[in-house]
Amino acid sequence: MSDSVIHELDAAAALAALCAELAPIAESESVPLAAAVGRVLARDIISELDLPRFTNSAMDGYAVRAADCAGASRLHVVGTAFAGHAYARPLAPGDAVRIMTGAPMPEGADAVVMQEDINRRDDWISFSTHVRPGLNVRKRGTHVRSGTVVVGKRTTLRAAETGLATAVGVTNLEVFRRLRVGIASTGDELADPPAPLTAGASYDANRPLLAVAARAAGFSVVDLGIWRDEAAEFVALLDRACAQNLDVLLVSGGSAQGDADVVRKAEAVRFLPVSIRPGRGVAFGRFPHGQTRLALLGLPGNVVAAVIMFHLVALPAMVHLAGGIARVPLHIPVALAVDVACESGRVDYRRGRLEYDTAGQLAVRPLEQQGSAMLRTVVDADVLIAAGPLPHYRAGERILVVPLVGLPG
Repeated sequence: MSDSVIHELDAAAALAALCAELAPIAESESVPLAAAVGRVLARDIISELDLPRFTNSAMDGYAVRAADCAGASRLHVVGTAFAGHAYARPLAPGDAVRIMTGAPMPEGADAVVMQEDINRRDDWISFSTHVRPGLNVRKRGTHVRSGTVVVGKRTTLRAAETGLATAVGVTNLEVFRRLRVGIASTGDELADPPAPLTAGASYDANRPLLAVAARAAGFSVVDLGIWRDEAAEFVALLDRACAQNLDVLLVSGGSAQGDADVVRKAEAVRFLPVSIRPGRGVAFGRFPHGQTRLALLGLPGNVVAAVIMFHLVALPAMVHLAGGIARVPLHIPVALAVDVACESGRVDYRRGRLEYDTAGQLAVRPLEQQGSAMLRTVVDADVLIAAGPLPHYRAGERILVVPLVGLPG
């Protein structure tokens, strides 16, 4: 990607540009299913089974032959089938079998009449339900066919995928090794509690926040501490990251255009402008070490700007580096509770809260304070509101929001 063609990009274009520059890891390992949640699948999961493995009942009821059920039907009950215990004999014309959900269908039966539609007296049942072949029946292989891919390579595994893997008989999964991420902050003014604060100093919230977020994403995280605003310090930080065999160095601060912004000014570091605020862009670079290359991702120093650029661009880029599929977070249309004015041509990700309007419809309201250094606005928010690129949005209009927490209700 030539510097001459780097213009301000939206989040999706910026992410695509980063992914084109940053090659994902290739090493993988086999882990048991219990340890696979949050990991990235390195090989397709291919089923060796049909699911269902056999044709079975989808309801508690009576297995019948649809051809016996014209108009008002009266059939003789000849036995019972339970899940795990099939009725052993073929079903003769005029007969029915009491059957439970999941039980194998008796030979000759092709439909199940649910028990709520049945009148039973002794060993006879009657019903007037219209019965067609296949009614309330799960046929073999309708869910999964043997030999098909059930979960694709590069999927970040959730509980659902591990459950499906179990259902097709898999006990271990081939996953990419964990991405090794070092997290550092730059700034002469920063300190870690409980150290006393000197005049003009503040505690570094960025590093612990980003470390927790990166661990929650399934990465292996190393805290590299706070580094001074000096070019030699940044070189030493790169050397430390390489010595620890890290895949990614995630740095907050030093990526603006000020005199002390040593990250952006460093050799081999480039800046990717992004047409959103707060944030404005991500610094990036690749540094060779051993058989691999350390990827640098530089975030703004203001904590809210760092959170937004991490959430929208840096974290999806690290998912790509970890072998997964990079996606900008989901943007959902929600009605505005109030009018919103924006800077035309740019998207301002404002912090907002979800509420219900007087008609009981979900709406979003921006918080009063929106400063890029105000971390409490992220704590108080449910969503990021993508305000822009239009200059004005009216109350009741739909605007895109990015959830930070689950929707209410």
